[in-house]
Amino acid sequence: MMKKICILVVAVCMVLSACSNKTNNVKFSEFNSEYVPVNEITDTYSEALKLEYAHFTIRDSVRISDVSSVSRTLYKPSDGFLFNKEQRFIDYLNGSPVDLSKISVSSDDMGEYHQLNAEGGYPYFTDYDGGSIVWIKDEDAEAFFLTNENITVKRYYCCNTFDDEKYKLKDCEMSISEAIEKSAEFSEGLRKIGYPQMSPFEIRVEKINDTYAFRIDMVQQDNGVPLRAANSGFEGRESSVNDVFTGRLSKINSNPAGYTVLITSSSDIGCFRNNENVFCEYEKENIDKVITPYSALRYIDDNLSDNSSYEVDYIGLENKIYWVDSETGVYSSTPMWTVSLYSPTEEKLYYALVDCETGDFSFYSQSSGDINL
Repeated sequence: MMKKICILVVAVCMVLSACSNKTNNVKFSEFNSEYVPVNEITDTYSEALKLEYAHFTIRDSVRISDVSSVSRTLYKPSDGFLFNKEQRFIDYLNGSPVDLSKISVSSDDMGEYHQLNAEGGYPYFTDYDGGSIVWIKDEDAEAFFLTNENITVKRYYCCNTFDDEKYKLKDCEMSISEAIEKSAEFSEGLRKIGYPQMSPFEIRVEKINDTYAFRIDMVQQDNGVPLRAANSGFEGRESSVNDVFTGRLSKINSNPAGYTVLITSSSDIGCFRNNENVFCEYEKENIDKVITPYSALRYIDDNLSDNSSYEVDYIGLENKIYWVDSETGVYSSTPMWTVSLYSPTEEKLYYALVDCETGDFSFYSQSSGDINL
């Protein structure tokens, strides 16, 4: 009898150990959700924001962006926007025409290195594998973008409300709303030369010594629904062993989307990063009904571990781009309720996803350094 008990205890411990190794942040509960027509989804927002949940609180600043339609969409990467191919693109970023014949090209650990003048110095750009490109205007932009000295002191989603504080940049004081407006103007200039329409999505206030800069993530949007990487808030990355992906995200090849701009002064954009892919719509299938945000939040709440205590600083419906057909180059995306969960005790950021059609649940940690304060 004792031997049987010992065997049973060992077996239970092995099962618990396996579960613990997968993740100690989530569990799985039965899904039972409410669906509404897409044109009625905005009417459900207030209920989702005002109700109480067991494992998280929603910050007062959180707002959910309106959407007018929802779809499953296939995309192809836009062609012809690499620096060494687009004269107009280079001229726009430089603020004046560039003589391509005078650009010197070399390589370093970062990739192909393009110097815009024979004397060296700034500006320059780096081309990662022919896709992800960083444009550096001056040494101040380089200090903020390419070193580990900068500290993120504030982080905001543009859809939320926030105190419009001013920060001391290199040559001026600039408010958060002014920085967002500046990034939108920059995006409009790119649109006029053929770049897809982009919108400010997330802004971070960064600091080196006593000087600040604004780092703003720009995204493509389809009727209010942003296109974002599947296993990250913005930049693509390798999944952790403790991350949980189900349903359409069971096997993902996540790809970053959109671009980042860095504002260090009152003059032009100091740094531009194209996050590997900007996409053109290839095929679309509209969705008539989606899960309500309250149902998604309740399901996330039910799936969090019993001792969880998070702060929600973002709720939104996002088209998660998650897969590429290597033969055709077509990327798939699907709309998901996306919730940013900050753990004050861990000082760590997590994302929870609920497929707005199937209810499939995914949960993962953000990369280190993306700490929300």
